[in-house]
Formats: sequence, C-alpha cells, structure tokens
Amino acid sequence: MSPLAEGNEPREGHPHHPSREELEKRLEKEREAIEKNLESVEHVLVVMSGKGGVGKTTVSVNLALALAEDDEVGILDLDIHGPNVPEQLGVTEPPQGTPAGLFPLSGYRDVKVMSIGTMLEREDLPVLWRGPRKSGFIREILVKTRWGDLDYLIIDMPPGTGDEVMTALQMLPEDARNVLLVASPESLAFSDVVKAGEAVDKLEARLIGIVSNMHGIVCPECGSTIEYFSDDYSEKLAERFDTEVLARIPLDPEAKRKAEEEGKPFVIAAPDSRVSEAFSELAEAVRDRL
Repeated sequence: MSPLAEGNEPREGHPHHPSREELEKRLEKEREAIEKNLESVEHVLVVMSGKGGVGKTTVSVNLALALAEDDEVGILDLDIHGPNVPEQLGVTEPPQGTPAGLFPLSGYRDVKVMSIGTMLEREDLPVLWRGPRKSGFIREILVKTRWGDLDYLIIDMPPGTGDEVMTALQMLPEDARNVLLVASPESLAFSDVVKAGEAVDKLEARLIGIVSNMHGIVCPECGSTIEYFSDDYSEKLAERFDTEVLARIPLDPEAKRKAEEEGKPFVIAAPDSRVSEAFSELAEAVRDRL
C-alpha cells in the first residue's frame, strides 16, 4: 500500500458517489474488520492533547518503552502531518507490505511501530491531504496493520480534535476507546485540554486519566523539583472530568542532555533520571486502569 496513492478522496466527475446507506455499510464492514484485527491486542490506549507543544508524542513514546520492560507493546502514530514516533524509536524502514496486510517493524525494546513517517519518500516531505483522505488513510491503517499478540497498543493522536481523532475513535471498538489526556500545568493550555476532554465524552470514549507534562524542573545541582507555576491546572482538569492526574513528568535538563546526545528517548538514555522514574509510575498507573 502506498499512502500517497490517489483514491482516499472523492474526485470531481467520478461517475458514482456512494449514497449515505452505501457509505454506512462500508464503514460498518471496516469497523468489523478493525475489531477482528485487534482481537490479538489486549489493551488499546489513545493518547490525546488539546493543543500542540505539550509533549504528547514524547509521553506516548516513553510510556510505550516503560510498558515494554514487561509487556509486548506497539505504537500507532496517527499524527499524519508531524509523524515523529519512528525517529524517536529508531525505526527508519517502511512497514512490510504483503497481501495479508501491513506488518510493523520494531524499534527500541521491540516496540512495534506503524507510522506514515516511514512511508514517505523523504522525511521532510509534507503531507498535503484534506480531511477525507486523512480519514481514509486512518481507516486503512486500522484495517490492514497486523500487530500480532500485544499487551498494549498506544495510539498517538495529532493535537486537537480534528478529522484524525474523530475517525480513529469512531472506528475503534467501544472497549478500545481508552484515552489518556496530556496537558501542561499552566493556565494557557487549560481551555484547549478542556475541549479535548469534552470531545472524549461526545465520542463515547473513556478518559482513564491525565498526564501533566513539563511539571516543574529538576534542579541539576540538588536534584529537587522546582515548581514554577502558582496553580496546578492539571488538578483542575482532573476535577472537571472526575478523573486523576496519573503522573507529573518534570523537565529534567540532565536527562534531556543525555537523550539528545544518544538520540534516544529518556527511558532509554537516562533510565535512572527523575523523568524516567515518572514514566515508570505512569506505566504502572496505566496497567491498573486498563
């Protein structure tokens, strides 16, 4: 399958446009295929954020790696316009395509990776797709990817509540619509994450908790965490949606330096850091709630 091939988007002058009834039948068949395809996956977790810049993909990747210490894990990168998961997990080759489907490659700690980021001719090539084509690609990936036996499948969503988020949550089986919201502790992101939380409810998904990312900074001299916001808006989010803050991930300059030097995620490059400890705690909290 080439994700850049034409066909996911209606073209002008096409002799037949499907009726609503035909479209519903097609979508129902795809939902059934997706449900069957996920039978070998024990738990699915969708990672969302209300806005960009809060470190959602960093949370998705490091959570997947923390879970992979004891479990079989896969990660589906649905951020079509900014697919960073393959680079973070050391995957550069496209998935193996066969008549039986698409088979993801494995990155660090054998985490299986599926992403449009490995299907592009160049990594700097923009994906200029409208909504219908993005939705078609997501449905195709959900139908065709052969994950094998997994304990956890992490789905990394793009920021916001657009076509990709709506399509994925509406196509997933009801018991696979478990959502983790990534926020930051400042007030600027509060209203955006509230919108994402409201979308979770409207799309009949289950919010299992909130992650407060970039929550304080680890002092490189004494190792204590310095809080630099007067109010913790992640707690206010948890109260609003009757859930919990499952983890507070600090900024850790030393861990970041090691990660950049090695070109690997925190959990691999700095396993003894405070930030990696926080991801281990998040992994345990996710296990408890799924």
